[in-house]
Amino acid sequence: MTMRRLFVLILTLALLLTACVGSSSGTMGSGMDEGMMQRHMAPIPAEYASLTNPVPADSESLAGGKANYETYCAACHGESGRGDGPAAADLDPPPAPIAHTARMLSDVYLFYRVSEGGNFAPFNSAMPAWKGTLDETERWDVINYVRSLAGSGMMNGEMMGGSMMWWMMAPWWFLGWALAIAVIAAIVFAVVWTVRRSNRSAQTRETPLEILKRRFAQGEITSDQFEAMKRQLDESSR
Repeated sequence: MTMRRLFVLILTLALLLTACVGSSSGTMGSGMDEGMMQRHMAPIPAEYASLTNPVPADSESLAGGKANYETYCAACHGESGRGDGPAAADLDPPPAPIAHTARMLSDVYLFYRVSEGGNFAPFNSAMPAWKGTLDETERWDVINYVRSLAGSGMMNGEMMGGSMMWWMMAPWWFLGWALAIAVIAAIVFAVVWTVRRSNRSAQTRETPLEILKRRFAQGEITSDQFEAMKRQLDESSR
């Protein structure tokens, strides 16, 4: 195999690995684009940062939260919280798949967003501020209900995650690791092959006298043998 073909093989394997890992990570990316992830990392104002959810997620709270969610939130976020409500198609940025993202966000952040909406930077969304419509308890009820959507979504298959997603994506991860090992093996082979070829080339360029000196220096021949062979080389070159 020539050096050129070897590098083509390494490049091909690297591209396959990148495509595989990129595809699997994109599939497992929880439905959030980069902009949505950045918005969810926005700092929480001090007036909200110290709050804790005072409302237990009991049947009464979930019932009240469900009623208000269906009235005020489902049109954009969808009945099951997947961000696919009837009004979602016309929104930019799109509404979050709240049933999934709620599992990664704190109660305080959710309360802040429900209260203040998103009509300001860095959100710049169409989400209204609900603090003038829902009192504090009602907003906490909505958050409790959204949390329940996150749990039921995993149970009924509407949102895939955790072990279910892992089992579905396991073949891609194994393929990615196999390609990574193949790339590493190809690189090691290329380095070893290049070094050996360089050594052979260097040895090929040695003169008979240089070879004789090297063998003597390495202890392969005695001084008497060296002198005898050197005289033969001198005689043959005349």
